Amino acid sequence: MTTFNRKGYLKNRHGIVQHLLVVLFGISAWIGVNGIFVQLPILIHNSPEGSALPTYIVIAIQMANLGPIIYMLFQQMQFKVNEFVCILGVLIVGNISMILLIFFYNKTIILYNSEYSLVLFILTFFTALVGCFSSVLFMPYLRNFDESYMISYFIGEGLSGVLPSLVALIQNIGDNTEYYVINNSNNNNNNITSIDIVIPNINFTPLYYFVFIFIVLLLSLIAFVILQYFSFVQDIQDNFKQNESSLDKIQAIRYNVKNKPISIFDKSFLKNELTMVVKHHDVRKESKCLNMHYKMSLCKKAYLLILMSTLCFFGNGFLPSIQSYSCLPYGYITYQLSITLVQFANPIACFITFFIMPTNVNIIHSLFVITFIFCICVTYVALMSPFVPLLESKIGIIIILISWTILIGIISYTKLVIVTIFRQMQNVNILFYVGIIMQAGSASGAIISFTLINFTDFFQA
Repeated sequence: MTTFNRKGYLKNRHGIVQHLLVVLFGISAWIGVNGIFVQLPILIHNSPEGSALPTYIVIAIQMANLGPIIYMLFQQMQFKVNEFVCILGVLIVGNISMILLIFFYNKTIILYNSEYSLVLFILTFFTALVGCFSSVLFMPYLRNFDESYMISYFIGEGLSGVLPSLVALIQNIGDNTEYYVINNSNNNNNNITSIDIVIPNINFTPLYYFVFIFIVLLLSLIAFVILQYFSFVQDIQDNFKQNESSLDKIQAIRYNVKNKPISIFDKSFLKNELTMVVKHHDVRKESKCLNMHYKMSLCKKAYLLILMSTLCFFGNGFLPSIQSYSCLPYGYITYQLSITLVQFANPIACFITFFIMPTNVNIIHSLFVITFIFCICVTYVALMSPFVPLLESKIGIIIILISWTILIGIISYTKLVIVTIFRQMQNVNILFYVGIIMQAGSASGAIISFTLINFTDFFQA
């Protein structure tokens, strides 16, 4: 087990500010996608796709991996890419997509005499670009920060699900006792129709909900810009202080004479000495990094990468697609509670890593085995839908809620542990490749779940 020096960061005012900025920056990663998922209990009731809507949403999200693939090709071609500009552009695209989603989330398009929520899928695609790029851009961007900032980033990612869930609770979408229609208009000339929005007796409509998501995304964009500037200024100050400190030490060692002026030739000599010391320090640091790199065997790295890919396969691709099938039979409120509790489990699990950070592969393996057991349980329930076990009992509701909460919590915790292990290797490109593995696992899970749900009879609404 390893822990971080939390007191040191708490005493450092600049460290606290940077941690808060990183948290807010991390929120931008998935708040758009999570915001859409939290509203699925409303959107499902009014979309032409019905209970299969989550599978279409997941596919739209995974199609956004096209962006990271193009980025990876540029990397392989040794094309110089400015990380700051790329992240800034991705966040701007996410903000624009959320603005459009505010006004067009309920629009459908008629294709081949069938009605589809195509506008929602397209906007979800562009919104998901932020999340998909987060694995290959956001995490590598943090390689220049202390490793504890990676935990702050993952806490921010977890809060990207908590904030929409809190707003949904205020929205009161768990109350399904009353329904009403808020809109019904058609435009046959453009084959675009605004479907009847039949939703529970909620406190405010999805329009205002998505406005809140947009505001948070905008704040995250501002936080990233501040973080970039703040880090740049701080690095200059730190380097200046380190150089002054090193120069003073050399002066004290070689010229231990008080109040004796140093000639310009002596200063030049001291600067050369300082350069030699800095170069020697860099060589030692590089050697240390290489030693850390070689300490992890190839088999161990491959094993951890396979675990990460599998965790993303279930956590980001397969499980979100079948959640409605395993929870909706127990009731609308159960489905909404499962989504809300899952979002809370993520940041709590990430916060635990501040205190408990296992580095033993056996512990990670045990966590993965527990994850796999819970995956089997919730998948079995989804396959039994709509005749799920303990359907008429409150015990069944409690079990399914606890299962989903623990499952996502362990997945989030294990993923962060593995990322932190790779982060300690100090390899420049390691987090980039980890991000590719994560996105590949997520895309595989989405494609398989989409195929099983839409082209087989395994899952029944």
